[in-house]
Amino acid sequence: MPSNAPDNREGYAELTGSTLSVYWYLLSRRRDSVGVREVQRALGFSSSSTANYHLEKLMDLGLLDKNPSGDYRIKRVVKVGVLSTFVFVGRYAFPKHLLYSILTSVMILVFLLLFAEALSLTVFVALSPGILAAAIFWYETFIVWRRKPSRAVGSRDSNKRSKV
Repeated sequence: MPSNAPDNREGYAELTGSTLSVYWYLLSRRRDSVGVREVQRALGFSSSSTANYHLEKLMDLGLLDKNPSGDYRIKRVVKVGVLSTFVFVGRYAFPKHLLYSILTSVMILVFLLLFAEALSLTVFVALSPGILAAAIFWYETFIVWRRKPSRAVGSRDSNKRSKV
């Protein structure tokens, strides 16, 4: 079972680009372990040695373990960089702002439904800070979601920004 203990954020500067995508992929797997070829295919690496390089890099950082059959599994969960803006529930990752977005939006909708007969300009002015907050939370959720590591590392766009 991966450790969810607080992490030391120093020393994880190498957790970027393709290495971060490999780590993200392992965090999102249902199974406990994955092989080099599986990572290569899933992330679109051109060779298994590229996938192995990133897996070994993660192992050197103390984030992965390798079992006797050569498969890798998460040893330690760290939340650095873009990972710190996500909440992991099982194999799914959600931006932290998503909860705030949903709660403020539901609060506003419930208020509007409960007080539909009494709606006036004064009520809308009173609700405007909540509406603004919801809009900001939705915007931040969208921005964070776009920053999440891509599973398609081998795509043209990702090759431009992350080389081995």
